[in-house]
Amino acid sequence: MLKKLLNRLHIIMTGILMVLITLILSFSFWNTYQSAQTADVTYIQRMASLIIYQLEADTEQPETVLSDYEKQMNVYAALWDSEEKLLYKSGPNFPTDFDILLQKAGQSIGIQNTAGFQSTRQVTEQGGYIELEGLHHDRYYAIPATVSTQSGESLSLTLIYPKRSVLSLFLHQAPLYLGIWLISFVVIMFVSRFLLKRAFTPSEQMIKSQKDFVAAASHELKAPLAVIMANTEALQEMQSHDSNDPQAQTCLDVIDAECGRMSRLVQDMLLLASSDADKWTIQKSEINVDTLLITLYEAYEPVCISKKIRLDLNLSEDAYPVLTADRERLFQILSIFLDNAVCYSPEGSSLQIQASLKEKKLIFSIIDHGKGIPAEDKPFIFDRFYRGDKSRTDKSHFGLGLSIAKELARMLDGEIGFMDTEGGGTTFFLRLCL
Repeated sequence: MLKKLLNRLHIIMTGILMVLITLILSFSFWNTYQSAQTADVTYIQRMASLIIYQLEADTEQPETVLSDYEKQMNVYAALWDSEEKLLYKSGPNFPTDFDILLQKAGQSIGIQNTAGFQSTRQVTEQGGYIELEGLHHDRYYAIPATVSTQSGESLSLTLIYPKRSVLSLFLHQAPLYLGIWLISFVVIMFVSRFLLKRAFTPSEQMIKSQKDFVAAASHELKAPLAVIMANTEALQEMQSHDSNDPQAQTCLDVIDAECGRMSRLVQDMLLLASSDADKWTIQKSEINVDTLLITLYEAYEPVCISKKIRLDLNLSEDAYPVLTADRERLFQILSIFLDNAVCYSPEGSSLQIQASLKEKKLIFSIIDHGKGIPAEDKPFIFDRFYRGDKSRTDKSHFGLGLSIAKELARMLDGEIGFMDTEGGGTTFFLRLCL
């Protein structure tokens, strides 16, 4: 149980820390993306200034200048003269046609033609950058400008630079962030495991000492019990030859009853100790449900008759499917239910044994019509050593039966529980998947 808790806490702690690491990396990536956008804007504005400066120098071949920037700096351009004659236009391999981008740029700055920018003033003028969206969710920066050359000629210029997308930047940064994430994951896994194990060490030692004590005490009790019971039987045989002393016979009966009670307690403690140490084993086999229930009925019918309780066996008219489980463990769970039912049922009442099918599950039920379970006792009914009889005057039970049944049900991958019987009493049930 403690090991399962440790594993769950380890998973939860690792998950929480990795979520925090992921959020930190996401925030860092977003800052990187914002910085990249700022750097792109600064870059295109600087390139625009350099290109305008070189075109102002009255070069005879402006297409050479623009072609060099296109090849080396990935800045693409379109250039027109004052008569709107195209002097140069780049041919980039963009998802959206370059002419469409130029048209969008012209529309953005209020130009009615495809020149992209035009000014009535014969001076150099660089516009601010604008963002364009292509036809395929691709985005670009555009800068329009009017260039007045030294020869007095006025040129219209539009520069376009592809904007880096979030996906492209992420793919570029992914190896770095993935490496950081994986390293953090490995470190957190080992460190959290180490810290949790150190924190759980005192508890593990305490629980281990308790388990060792229960196991050792149970084994130590078995030997003297066997001797006491053997001598009791011998005394009973001797007493049978001399029946003149009824008090001795009474004492022997008490010893025999108490030895039987101690033997049952030791067996219960051994079962729980084995469960805590995960030493219980399951021997699965095919079980005929009808045969199992009839055997259970025949085992408890004499007990019920002696206590003047009617025991009914309610079998389904339809054949039960073959159940694959541990027959001995299953019989033990149902026996615990019946023991409790017989113990707490008054004379003249009735008990029912039945099994039913529901949603691919086989449900075994033991129904009694006794006084039922008080509301204040219901939350603790499966706790070890818990008994509704606080005075413990009833020595036939130790408060271990239902806790053993719960552990056995867990081993069988089943579920046990109880509910109030209509009209009074309690119904205990066991659900098993087919």
